[in-house]
Amino acid sequence: MRQPHDSTAEPQQIPLVGREAERASIEDFLAQAGVSGGALTVHGALGLGKSALLDEAAQAAAGKRFAVVRLCGHPAEADLAGAGLSQLSARLAGLTGEVFGRPAGDRPVPHLLPVKNSADVETTTTGALARAVSRETPLLLVLDDAQWFDIPSLTALVQACHVLRYSSYCAPVGLLIAGRPVPADDGYPPPDLVLRPLDHPAAERLLRQHIRSLPPHLTARVLREAEGNPAGLLSIARTLSADPRGDVLLAPRLPLDESLHHRVSAMLQGVSEATHAVLLLAAEATTDRLDRLLQAAAPLGLGADDLEAAQEQGLVRCDDGRVLFTHPLLRSAVHWGSSSVHRRRAHAALAELAIEETFPHVLHRAMASVVPDEVTASALEAAATADLAEAPAVLELAADLSPEPADQARRLVGAAQAAQLRGHMEEVRRLTGRLTDVPTDPATAAAVSALDAHVVYHSDGVPAHALDLLLHSAEGPPSPWPPPSLPLTGALAPALGELSGAQVLRSRLQALAREDPERGQCPYLMSALVWIDRDAYAERGRELLDAAVRALESGRFPRDPSRDAALVVIATALDDPVAADRLGGPVLEALTSRGHFGTALMVLGHVQIAHQHLADGAAVLRDAEAGEYWARAADDLGATVAFRTGAAHVQAWEGREEGHRALTDDILSFALPRRLRLPAARARWARGLMALSLGRPEEAYEELRLLTDPDGDARHPVVAAWALGDLVAAAVASGHEDDVRDHVRRAATAGRHPRSVLVEHLVTRAQAILSDGAEAGRLFSLALSVPEAEAVRYERARTRMAFGEWLRRQRRVREARDQLQRARDAFDSLGARAWVRRADSELLAAGDASPSPQRLWATKFGLTPREAEIALLAVSGLSNQGIGWQLGLTHRTVASHLSHVYVKVGVSSRKHLPSALEP
Repeated sequence: MRQPHDSTAEPQQIPLVGREAERASIEDFLAQAGVSGGALTVHGALGLGKSALLDEAAQAAAGKRFAVVRLCGHPAEADLAGAGLSQLSARLAGLTGEVFGRPAGDRPVPHLLPVKNSADVETTTTGALARAVSRETPLLLVLDDAQWFDIPSLTALVQACHVLRYSSYCAPVGLLIAGRPVPADDGYPPPDLVLRPLDHPAAERLLRQHIRSLPPHLTARVLREAEGNPAGLLSIARTLSADPRGDVLLAPRLPLDESLHHRVSAMLQGVSEATHAVLLLAAEATTDRLDRLLQAAAPLGLGADDLEAAQEQGLVRCDDGRVLFTHPLLRSAVHWGSSSVHRRRAHAALAELAIEETFPHVLHRAMASVVPDEVTASALEAAATADLAEAPAVLELAADLSPEPADQARRLVGAAQAAQLRGHMEEVRRLTGRLTDVPTDPATAAAVSALDAHVVYHSDGVPAHALDLLLHSAEGPPSPWPPPSLPLTGALAPALGELSGAQVLRSRLQALAREDPERGQCPYLMSALVWIDRDAYAERGRELLDAAVRALESGRFPRDPSRDAALVVIATALDDPVAADRLGGPVLEALTSRGHFGTALMVLGHVQIAHQHLADGAAVLRDAEAGEYWARAADDLGATVAFRTGAAHVQAWEGREEGHRALTDDILSFALPRRLRLPAARARWARGLMALSLGRPEEAYEELRLLTDPDGDARHPVVAAWALGDLVAAAVASGHEDDVRDHVRRAATAGRHPRSVLVEHLVTRAQAILSDGAEAGRLFSLALSVPEAEAVRYERARTRMAFGEWLRRQRRVREARDQLQRARDAFDSLGARAWVRRADSELLAAGDASPSPQRLWATKFGLTPREAEIALLAVSGLSNQGIGWQLGLTHRTVASHLSHVYVKVGVSSRKHLPSALEP
């Protein structure tokens, strides 16, 4: 018997989602109880959130100055008269120092209080409650799991609260009781509030808020099986996230965590072996038809009497010829609480019911098998389509039933590849590990090497280790197109280009492209070639992107999401964030809907880079949140680090320095030892941009030059092209402009054909910054006229800023103000606060007459325009050096101006300046 996943030893708190009406009822009750006392009873089945509702009520009551006493029934004490009152006495001792009228320290509290005379007990309980409250402080008793609170104690408690409600000698006493439903004919009054299952939108909202790693089709299965039960919903989802193995996914019901499994299984206590067997049959079946289940039960010696016994115990009900479990989680408890022998018997009986070869019939037959069976194995293999959520498990089961080693190896490879698509790295490791004991032919061995490369890369994050295995896989014999090494080669190409073995890989990829021109258009192949040999293959990559965009516009994209994912990789290599964003969205949607989170994780990384280029900071952070979640689920540390580089870049835009150094240190400490040049270069870029934003150009230059320096630890030609504008700005501001001229000249003449909008814009701006006179003005205007450059909003705003600064120095003030104001507006809309401050300074220097803090301070304190400008930057947190860099002044000049500001404003130091300048 397989134990359910042990996610926690204690029941986890159920978040209250979709309980607005119930919360309002509790709020109304507390308002009443605070004035005149009263009682409220809440009923609900196991897992519907009664305890969570009571917890929230207790917290709300404490906030309203109630004294709150918590009580809870226990199964072992349900038949022990007085157990509940003993618990109450201990709780009240904390409020009064007494135990039912005696000092708490006078004698030990007996385990059970005597309840021989119910009238005396009620009187004693009433007196104890009366002493526990003052006239000013109302008391709320909160009783959970009332179905296990012994009847004499519950009766005494209810009667005592009733008496005290009409007493004028103490504050009001409220009683909030929650328990399981009781039959209507048991003589109990109906409850005041009944918790029902969540509706579908609320259940889906709860799941999305707390579990975001499940693919949509598994999400649909979890929602279907939980049937609106919040505890079951989260328990199943967490267990599935932690343990997506074959026996889990092929089960008729997904497992619960250990705590909830035991709580649900308690409902089966006292069930006979025959009744349990018929319940197991109903749990394993894909039909709920009574006649079919009885037909399957007959060969097992089971019948209608056994089913009727289950009805009498409240476990199932029969409606309109259908057998329905009374609690949605019972099927899971029955299945996972049964032995494998009993399950096989049930599957064998159900397999005999089939009248046609459907997948459920084949699965029943396979689950009942104990010996190899090629007919069943072939049927399972045929059913394991790419969209089947359980494809890895189905293929592994087919391998287990395969008589021939070659068939077993092929199906295990298929299972591992299906798990790879879904991002289940532990499954890929386990399945490839099984292949070490199975004889394989050369073609299968090549596929295994490609899988091993995937496992190794995601285990240690070292591209060189994966490259060796990829080259070994590529040496295999001809195989069906595409070769098994090709998809992973394209995915890892951004990390492989700088390695020594990349030349060998390039030669083999080029040979593949030459052998068959049509195959040369394969996105997998081209995604690798454009990263490894961009100059030679950029044109062909561009053709693929243009064709994909046309297909998207005509509603014919994506066609094959796994294959089309490679197009997003191509778009990143060709510096085309617009195409990456447009194609990446539908590809991601298609991949996640199929559960192919392994491929989706790679695509999301490239989409985040596109959002970074497009200056959509909110999208970059959303990508980082989702990507890190998926990466943790896939045990992919490299992907986690990559997503954090995007978050670091957003911080740099905004000039938020706190924590930035530690974040980029963590990225670099992971990336540099593994020669992961892409995330290392992006982290260096984020550091350089942060330093540039905060007025530290020398520091910025030292970081950014490492992207181009042949000996730099983060040398990466693609990221260097993206960071070109920042490198040149830092170089000019720190006196290193001559050191970057050759680099800009090479970038301008590089064979990047067709040239991307992004890089063309950056190169032209860099040339303008390094030029003089009319040529600089011509180049700035040219940069701003680059077709479609509006999409790269941040870089375009930076160009307008640089152009405005140049125009101001040329004394073309009106034109300068226009460019600077448009740059400022763009920075403001993007949340780039550091650059907003820089634009404000330039506008002030250009004589902008719009209302601003500087102008107000100048009027109020008599500051000169330059003093007001420096005061603004000082208040924003810049150092004297940073202020000097932004304004073209020495730090000594800045200090002199600040000393004048202190005198005029009436403060003695910099730390008092912000409060003095507040309006």
